[in-house]
Amino acid sequence: MVVGLGEAAIVIVERHLGLDPSLIFFALLFYGGIAAAIGLGIGIVLSFVTRSGSTAFGLSGGVILAALVTIIGRFRVFRDVFNETFDGAPLSPKMFQVASLGAAVLLLVLGFVLLRALARRMPALASPLTVIGGLVLALVASRAGMALHTPHAPALTHVAAGATPPPKAPNVILIVVDTLRADHLSCYGAMKNQTPIIDGLAADGTRFSHAYSQASWTRPSFGTIFTSLYPSSHRAIHKADALPDAVVTLAEVMQGAGYATVGFANNINVAPLFGFQQGFDQYTFLEPEFFFGATEAAAQLTVYNTLRLVRERFVSQKKYVENYYQPADVVSKHGLDWLAARDAKRPFFMFLHYMEPHDPYFVHPYNGEAYARVANPNPDSSLADKYRDAYDGAIRYLDGELAKLFADLKAKGIYDDALIVLTADHGEEFHEHGGWWHGTTLYDEQLAVPLLIKPPRGGATGVVNEAVVSSLDIAPTIIQTTGVTVPPAMIGKPLGLAAGAPAPRDHSFAESELEGNNLQAYRSGGMKVLHANPGNPRGLPDHQLFDVASDPGEQKDLITTKTEVANKLTADMTAVQSHAESVAVQSTGTSIDAASEERLRALGYVH
Repeated sequence: MVVGLGEAAIVIVERHLGLDPSLIFFALLFYGGIAAAIGLGIGIVLSFVTRSGSTAFGLSGGVILAALVTIIGRFRVFRDVFNETFDGAPLSPKMFQVASLGAAVLLLVLGFVLLRALARRMPALASPLTVIGGLVLALVASRAGMALHTPHAPALTHVAAGATPPPKAPNVILIVVDTLRADHLSCYGAMKNQTPIIDGLAADGTRFSHAYSQASWTRPSFGTIFTSLYPSSHRAIHKADALPDAVVTLAEVMQGAGYATVGFANNINVAPLFGFQQGFDQYTFLEPEFFFGATEAAAQLTVYNTLRLVRERFVSQKKYVENYYQPADVVSKHGLDWLAARDAKRPFFMFLHYMEPHDPYFVHPYNGEAYARVANPNPDSSLADKYRDAYDGAIRYLDGELAKLFADLKAKGIYDDALIVLTADHGEEFHEHGGWWHGTTLYDEQLAVPLLIKPPRGGATGVVNEAVVSSLDIAPTIIQTTGVTVPPAMIGKPLGLAAGAPAPRDHSFAESELEGNNLQAYRSGGMKVLHANPGNPRGLPDHQLFDVASDPGEQKDLITTKTEVANKLTADMTAVQSHAESVAVQSTGTSIDAASEERLRALGYVH
C-alpha cells in the first residue's frame, strides 16, 4: 500500500493533478491487493519454516517491498530519467543492473528488520486479518473520496475582454486522423483502398502531395501541429514529457482572437494530463473504457500497464474498440452536439481527433477480431498483408463516418463557409524496413502524411500542390487564413492555397526519441539523410542516404557512394536541429556556431 501511494504521489506531482482519490484507490487496489495475495502466501509458508510469525511477517514484507520498489524504480528511472537509453547516461547498463540489485538487497534487509521489529512490538499487526482489514478500510475510504471528489479540471485560458474576431472570420475545423499514411488514401494514389469522401474533401480545396510529419509518434507530432515548433523546441519529446505552458498554441491564438475553441482528443498522449488543453474553452478527452475499471490517471501506474500487457498478451480472446479509443461515430457526435448548442454569433475553432486506423487494427464491421501491438509486438513478416488489409478496412470505415459528418455540416450550412483541414500525426510501418507500428524509424511510411485544406467559400478548389510542406505549417496556415496575426515564435510558414503557390521552404526535418532510438531525418532536393544513435534497439544503421525522388520506398542506401551529398544534408540538418534546440521553450543550453548560423540564414531561419 505504501509503494502504491508512493507511485500515485509521483503521478500527481508529474501531472499537476492535485489530490485524486481515484488514483489513490486504484494504487491501493492494484498494489495492495496483489502484494497482499502474494505476501500472505509467502508469509504462511515462511511461518511454518521459521516457526516465528514476526520473522515470517518481516521476510514476506521485505521481499514484497524490495520487489515492487525495484521493479517500479527501474522502470521509471530508465524511462523518465534516462529516456529509455543509456547513451550519455552516467551509468552503463551493467552498472544500472548492479545498482538495482544493490537497492533490492538493501530494501529487503531494511523491510525485514523494520517489519519484524513492528510485529514483535505489536503482534496483532502481523495477523492476516489486520493486513486484509487495513487494505479494505483504505479502499473503502478512498472509494468514498471518489464519490465526493470533483474531478480536477486543468486550467483553461479565456478570451481577453473585448476580443473581437476579424471581419468575416471563418469557422475552422481541424481533423487529425491518428496513424494515417498518405499512400493508403485513393487521392494519394492508393488503388486497392478507395476513400471517396476524403477524396471529395481534397477536390474541394488543396491537396499537398508531399507533406511530412516532424516526428513518428503521437505526442511530439501533435505538439508540432499545435505549436508550429519542432519537437526540440516544444519539448514534448519523451513518454514522460508534457507540452509546456510556455508554448503558444494554435488554440490560444484563436481564442485570443475571439474564437470559441473546442477540442475532442481521443488518445491519452494528447489528453489534458499532458498539457494539450492549452487555449481551449472546452477540451474533452474521450476516454476509452480502461481495463479493470481504472481511470485516466490510474492508467499511468506501472502496475496497471503490466496487468494490461498480461491481459492482452495471454488472456484476451476478443477485443472491443471502446477499451482502446472511442470510434469515429462517437467523435463526430460530440462535435455535432457541441455545434448544435453553440453561440452561432461567435466563430469557432474545433479540433476533432479520430483514432482509426491506429492499432489495434479492428476488422470491420466489428466482430471482436483485431491485431494489437501490445498483444504481438513483433509479428512475423508473413502477417503484413493481413494487418495491412485490416488497417485499410479501418480507413474505409472512417471515410464512411466522415461522410455522415460532412453531410451534417452541409445541412447546418457550415461546410461551405468553413476552413477544414485534414491531416495525420504520423504513418505506420508494415515491415517495409523490417519492423512494425510507428515511433522507431523515420522512413517515409511513418512520416508521409495527408494534408488536405478546404478553404472557405470562394477559395481555390481542385488544387494539387507538389511543394515539400510540413506539419509545422498547419497552425500558421489556419491563423493567417482566418485573418489573425501569426505569432513570431512559430517556425512554420503559411501555405498558399491557390494553384502555383510557392513552397514555404526547400526541406523537411523530423526527429524522434523513443524506446532508446534517437533519430533524425532531413530531406531536400529529392534526397534524404537519416541518422540513428549507434547501437539503437531497432538495429538501424547509424547513417543512411536515399534518393527519395527515384527510390520513394527508401530501399537503396547511397551513403557510401554519395558522401558529399550526405555530408551537405547532414550539416544542414545539424544546423536546423541546433536552431530548434536554441529556441526551445525550456532552455537546452544549445548555442549556434558561425557556420551553422550562415546555413540557417540560407535555409530561411532567423536566429
